[in-house]
Order: sequence, then C-alpha cells, then structure tokens
Amino acid sequence: MELEGLSERLAFTRTTRQLHIRHLDSMKAAFRFLIETVRALNLVDKIATSILSRDLFDDLDLGKKNFLRVFICWTVLRRCSHEDSIALLEAARHVLGWRDLQDLELAFGKILSWDLGKFMQGFQDPERTAFSTFNRTWFVSYCYRVFGRMFAHEYLKSTRTVPPSYVRINTLRGDEESLLREMENDGVEVSPVESLVGIFRAVRTARPLTLTQAYRNGYFSIQDKSSCLSTMISDLKKGDMVLDLCAAPGGKTSHMAARTADSAIILSIDLSGRRMKIWRKEMKRCGVSCAAPVVADAWQGLPTKHAFDLVVVDPPCTNSGSFGKNPSSKWRMTETALRRYSEIQWEILRAAVQTVKPAGRLIYSTCSITIEENEAQIERLLRLYPEFRLRRQTPFIGHRGMRGLDTCQRLYPHLDSCNGYFIASLSREY
Repeated sequence: MELEGLSERLAFTRTTRQLHIRHLDSMKAAFRFLIETVRALNLVDKIATSILSRDLFDDLDLGKKNFLRVFICWTVLRRCSHEDSIALLEAARHVLGWRDLQDLELAFGKILSWDLGKFMQGFQDPERTAFSTFNRTWFVSYCYRVFGRMFAHEYLKSTRTVPPSYVRINTLRGDEESLLREMENDGVEVSPVESLVGIFRAVRTARPLTLTQAYRNGYFSIQDKSSCLSTMISDLKKGDMVLDLCAAPGGKTSHMAARTADSAIILSIDLSGRRMKIWRKEMKRCGVSCAAPVVADAWQGLPTKHAFDLVVVDPPCTNSGSFGKNPSSKWRMTETALRRYSEIQWEILRAAVQTVKPAGRLIYSTCSITIEENEAQIERLLRLYPEFRLRRQTPFIGHRGMRGLDTCQRLYPHLDSCNGYFIASLSREY
C-alpha cells in the first residue's frame, strides 16, 4: 500500500497470492486487522512519534515502521492481553529478525504500558475529535462548518465502522426467486431493502461472497445500495442509448443492462486499462452483451460524437462517503486533493453535457459528502447550461441536497447504513 498506493483489498489480495496463503480463517483475521490498523493510522502514528520522535519514526524502514504500527494497534487500541502482545512480538522477531528489532525494544516496553486515556486528555477540539474518530483534523473542521457539530460528530464516528454489504440480484441469469433460492443453498442469507427492488442486505454467509458459487455464476453482484439507487432513478428504458462514464469496474453498467433485459445500447468509458479488464470479466460473469468498453480519458474529451438518451457520470472523487469501507482513502484526502478532484469532476461533467440529446437525462453521482464535489458542481452546470433542469428522483430514500437543491439526494453512513453518497438527476429540455 505504501510503495504503490494500492487500496487495502488489492494490496491484500496480491500479498496473499505472493505468500501462497490459502487458510481462509487466517486471511479473514489478517484482513480485519489490516483494516483496523489503517483506519486508526493518525492516532497510531501520533503514539509512535510521541515515543520515538517524528524524525526517528520517518527514518524506519517499512518493515519496522509497519510492525510498530501493528503492535500499537494490537496492544493499545485493541487492548489485547499482555500475553497476546508478547506472542505477537515474538512472531515479529521470528519474521523480521530480532537484530532488526533490537533498537525498538525500549519503544515496545513503553507501548505495553501505554495509557491511552491519559494521552487523549492532552488534546483539544478539533484535534481530539480527529484522533478519537480517526480522521484528519482539517476534515473534522470542514465537517463542523458544513454540517454543524452534532451532525458532524455522528458522521465522523460512523467512519470507524464498516457499513453493511449489499447485493443486487442479476436477473439476466434467471428470475429473482430462483436465484435467491440458489444463493440460500450456497450459504448466502439476505434480507430485502425497502423501496429498492432487487437489492438485498447480506445478513450471513458461509464464506466470503466472492468465493461462493452463486457469485461465480453471476447470480448476484456486490454493490452498495447507494450505488444501485443512482441507476434506479434514471428512468432507463429498453433500447435507450447510454453513455456510462468512469464505468469500471462495471457495477452500474451491469445494473443498467439487467434493468433493460440486456436491450440497452451502452458505451462504457474508463481511463484505467487495468480496471477495464475487471469490467470485461464482470460483464462476462453477469451475462451482459449490450455494453461495449472503451479506454479513454473523459477529462481530455470523449471519443464519440453520438447523442445519448442517458449519460451516467460517476467521476473520481475523494471517497469521503466510503471511509468506513476504505479507510486508506482518509489519509489520501487533503485539501489539495479535494480541489484537484473538483476540477477533474467539472471537466468530465462539462464533456458529458455535450453528449445528452434533447429530452435526454444526465445522472451525476459521487461517493463523497463534500459540497465542492456535489452541489457546487451542479450549481455550476445549471448556471452555464440553462437547457438543463433538475429532475425529481424516484425512489427517494435519502435526504435532500444542500444549498437549496432539494431534488438532489444525499445518503449518509450513520443515517442510511450505507456509503455516503450524492445523486443529481437532470434532463435536457432543448
């Protein structure tokens, strides 16, 4: 993750393959602990630099630095027993070598007796909230300013937990009832989500969802209900021509194909060749034949002159709505990154509006909760392109947009048990 900037899941998958790890329980425990450590990285590093100093900590090689982080999380935050902490330390000496860890022995002793409560008393708001909720201090201040302190506290606390997993039944592989029966036989227990047809919350599984035969057969896709919602409000019709921008890894593409019985004509564009390989595999797994992939940079202009009935824009964003699921996103999100993403989003959105035919629709969505990436983009669009109007959304299961954009829809982890999300639906009138 540190060397190549990979996400938690991609880095973990690559590592387990490199090390030929097959034991499922070990993989589950390791991934869970990886997420715990990454989620609390600001507090973990603050403790480490309080013990060593910032310069000494920064000079550690990656093996020593990251074991120190793991040990702090295991001992101080998990509050494991002294015996378990010593056992972890012995394992590290075996793997990394006791000589390499010798200069950290004093630090390990301090960690074993660390008083977290006393340590936290030394901070004032907003820094104290940043450490207690595992978020950047500037982002805490941002949330206070935009949402108010009480709402912000609840949202920030929610980033410490993983939201539920949701699955979407893929009716291209059969009728819903029979597919649910096959999933149940495969050990996947689900419950329906109110107001969202074909969307279910994963209640219990015998093994990871992606390792079930039902998943491999394409009977369902793993997709957050917020993402499914953005497709469901699009008023998609059979035979529609659809442009899906920033389409990989393909959740929205396959959902639109299923909603039109594979009869829509979908052009899916994404910048990443690697992610588009995943897109192709996903279309094959789900039985989608109506979609065509194109690797292109929408920011630099679109490789099509066609006008579309529906244009779906799900641009790169800060992922501030999915910090619970992907905690490493928190530490990549800076004020500079927020400005950069906002610029990219606008350029993609500006290219997208040119491809919407008269009476056509445009869906803009992000898994972010910031104003700059959401309402500010739509305000700018409406100001510069008066032929567009906001549309009412059905179903509307979230909360009204901010700054008077009441027909836009927001979802929040602490209120809606899903990723934070923003959706705007627009139509072109001439």
